[in-house]
Amino acid sequence: METMMDPMEIRFSQENLGEHFRDGTSIFETYDQILQGMEKREVHMIHVVQRGGHYITLDNRRVAVYKMVRKAGKCGKVKVKIMHRDQVDHELRRKSDSTVEGLSVKVRGTDKVIHHRADIGGHWSDEQLRVIGTAISDFEKVTKEVLGPGARLVKAGSFMKGTDIAGESDVDVMVFGCGPISDSNWQRLVEGIRSGGYTIYTITSTNPRCIHVQASGGVGCIAIEFDVVAKQRQGFPPNKEPTNPFKENRLAASAARGIRKFLIPRPEVQHAKAAEDFQDSEEGRFSGNSIEEAVLSEYAKLNSPGLGKLIDAAKATLKKAMLDRRKRVPTTARENDASENDTNWSTVVGEGTFRKVYRGRYTVGERVGQASAAKVFKDGTEAYEDAFFAEDVKWSEKAIEIVDEFNKVKKFNRFVQVCKPDVWVKTRTKQRLLMEPFLHNFQKFNSNTAWAGETEWAKALQSLSQFSYHFTGGDMVLCDLQGAVEDDVVVFTDPAINSKGKRFGPADLGEKGIENFFHHHVCSKWCDASWRKPGVTSTHFAPQMGTSMILR
Repeated sequence: METMMDPMEIRFSQENLGEHFRDGTSIFETYDQILQGMEKREVHMIHVVQRGGHYITLDNRRVAVYKMVRKAGKCGKVKVKIMHRDQVDHELRRKSDSTVEGLSVKVRGTDKVIHHRADIGGHWSDEQLRVIGTAISDFEKVTKEVLGPGARLVKAGSFMKGTDIAGESDVDVMVFGCGPISDSNWQRLVEGIRSGGYTIYTITSTNPRCIHVQASGGVGCIAIEFDVVAKQRQGFPPNKEPTNPFKENRLAASAARGIRKFLIPRPEVQHAKAAEDFQDSEEGRFSGNSIEEAVLSEYAKLNSPGLGKLIDAAKATLKKAMLDRRKRVPTTARENDASENDTNWSTVVGEGTFRKVYRGRYTVGERVGQASAAKVFKDGTEAYEDAFFAEDVKWSEKAIEIVDEFNKVKKFNRFVQVCKPDVWVKTRTKQRLLMEPFLHNFQKFNSNTAWAGETEWAKALQSLSQFSYHFTGGDMVLCDLQGAVEDDVVVFTDPAINSKGKRFGPADLGEKGIENFFHHHVCSKWCDASWRKPGVTSTHFAPQMGTSMILR
């Protein structure tokens, strides 16, 4: 029986699909053939069989292409022929036959494979496919102009493959057949990226054949890979040609591996195993790049060093870097100083009125190995998300300004810091969240309703709240102080501000909150008699440990 069917409703009969096939063709050539056939209205029929309530195809390559073309909005339903099970049973068994050897999966009839389940669309979500479809429209013209008519923007390949040529990272669009790319053409490509609404971008090369563009902006995120033809090795971004100094230097490679074993934290280990001359502290954690740079630097200085000597020299360099970090003058703002992290989304480590907190570890940047805190909105509170993200950074910056001045007064033997959150985006779901350094031994010192803790630090930090009123000319009170006391600093996160005019969000209790604070506040040895106080105080809110909010 023949009928019309949406290709997205058709499942594959193989768990993996090959990029190249035994007959010499590739899935990319199949894409070209089908697109040409569609233009001439000469498209081969798809054969399917009903099994387990689903329609399964015998024409996996063509269905793969149709799925991507469908997502790109370039076709609708396709003609299919529904076969009887007994007609195709042998063929189904043959196509489903696969073997697993080590880390690779070999499927009958292919010489190269794609490592994910093709029958359920792999890891691609509808949102990602929407972004890919947008990218196809935005980038097709500019890539042709920049890279020449021989370049091919492959949609089917990116849909089916899901990984780059090295198999290391996700890509959304793959461009094949690139020749050398000049500096001016890279600039044109960047302009094309921006014209598509992608305002932030990075360009990197991972091997002599791959160039990656990672872009994000108001329209979402996109990863593009350019595959430079093998005989042309000049197609790299300016100053980005990759090198591998360890390829011919086995001694340096062995030394770097030896040091990495105990200086790079692994996700399954809470604290990295440190060598005896390194303390198990945040300053003793180093990225792989830092270790490699130290090894290569010492190798260049030493004359034919042995492995042990090279490791000792590199460790001495890293230890000096660790000590130099400790000597840095701290800043009031405690920032992420990182660009990537690995978060454990299975366990909530903290919870507020609107958000949940998840713990992770930074994986790229100065804070590599240190703990991070990801704050995401609870289900049902997304209505407040835009307002909170728009204001959170503004609130933290005002708190940093106040605390910076308080540090100059030097009331304590500790430096006071405020965590400055950044808005990050989850790679898979594109969900926005606030990211900041994680605080150990978390405690609350006071609230926005004038509650104060009983510890010595809680009593001392009441002086900061009074100082904020003095410093701002009676305009606001920094309160709801919570965080941690560390060796040489006190760190806050998510403080609230009570202000005249209620300018700092739902936790801002306004002028009544200011009057309420001073009605309950008792000056201590950490306060200064010269600091101003309001002329009128009154009880407007019952002091409570939790944060009170007024939703407008």
